[in-house]
Formats: sequence, C-alpha cells, structure tokens
Amino acid sequence: MVTFEAAKPKLIYVFRINDEAHKGCLKIGETTYDGDNLSGYNTPNSLALNEAAKARIDSYTATAGIAYELLYTEGTLHMHGGKFTSFNDKDVHKCLLNSGVKKMTFDNVNGANEWFITTLETVKNAIATVKSGDTAMTASQVDNNVSDPIIFRPEQREAIDRTKAVFKKGKAMLWNAKMRFGKTVSALQLIKEMGYTRTIILTHRPVVNEGWYDDYKKVGSKNSLFHSRQAKPIA
Repeated sequence: MVTFEAAKPKLIYVFRINDEAHKGCLKIGETTYDGDNLSGYNTPNSLALNEAAKARIDSYTATAGIAYELLYTEGTLHMHGGKFTSFNDKDVHKCLLNSGVKKMTFDNVNGANEWFITTLETVKNAIATVKSGDTAMTASQVDNNVSDPIIFRPEQREAIDRTKAVFKKGKAMLWNAKMRFGKTVSALQLIKEMGYTRTIILTHRPVVNEGWYDDYKKVGSKNSLFHSRQAKPIA
C-alpha cells in the first residue's frame, strides 16, 4: 500500500547578528512549519512561527555559540488570484536583487548566500511584492537608509537574557548597574524581545525623556507609538 504525506507549509524568517562583521545585514531564510495551529501560521511573527524559525536557526548557530536576533517571520502559503499559492526564500532574494539591494558576502564562509545589506521594512516590502506576483519593488519601497544595529556588550546582553529568564516566572528584576552601563537601551531591547506592547517608564528626571526616545528609535521601534507624560510631584 502506498501512502502519501501532504507537503508541510513553509515560512520565511529574518534575523540579524549584532556584531561588527554583520553590521547593516539581514539574513532571509526559510524552514518548515510543523505546527497544527493554522491561526498561528497565518499571523506574521506569531509565537508558533517564531518557535519554528528559532528551532531552524538554532540548528546551525548553537554549536558555534552565535547570538542572533529574530526580527520577523511569515508563512509562505497564501491566497492569490482566488487560489492557494506559495513562495520561497529564493523568490524574496531575487526580488531584493532585482530592486537593487546588494548581497553581503563573507570571506571563507561557504554557503553564506542569504545575507543582504538592507532593512527589515525593505524585506517586508519584498515579501509583499512576491506575494502579489511581481518580481521587483518600486524605488519608494526600498529603504536605502541602512543603519548599523546596536552591538550590545557582553554585560548588557547578560542583563537582558537573565531578565528574560526571570520574567518567565516572576515579575521583578533589579539592575544595580553603574553609570553609562547602557540601562536605557538595554531595557528597551528587553521590552522588544519580550514582545511587550504597553510599557510604562517612570522617572523623576524629565530631562531623560528625549534620551529614552532616541534609544527607542535605535532598537528598531520606528513604527511604534511613543507617548510621554511628565508625572506631577506628590504634594
């Protein structure tokens, strides 16, 4: 008796490595989605998609001790022209190249051909373009303002990772850090990685408000809302 197994859907993932060698570069890859949660598959950046992407990335980075930051995930199976269709990472790569985005090559690294000098918004636009059936973006869809990612020092990365672990079980963590440690940008990166959508920042020094907003933009939160209100002193 011959049995057939339905092809499993794929997903696209985008990540970066915050070190000097990978400044301004993003990797666009794909992997298989094994989950049964269809709502999780159809929602970009869902927990189910992120877990599938991390499992794939970990398979080729963990042994090398590489710390990465997952930026985006999206399922490739979608409706187009009244029927289901799909695309792959090579389609996205081709769209980027056709739109003038340059590849990043690394010396003495075989197979590192999925890295591009670009921004996350440009990659998202490339994915949308491919899904629409086109093979190149318009000039307005390509963001040429590629900025260098923040490279966290080991002690900052440790503070972020340890706090993430604590917040999985508890609600409080104290950073007893010296001046110029980088508490602001580290805290904002923590908020981003935890996926928090509402965060209250309390301070007795209104002068730091502008600094918080500057660091807020540095960690890649340009498209989110940032509201500031100075608290009135208690009588």
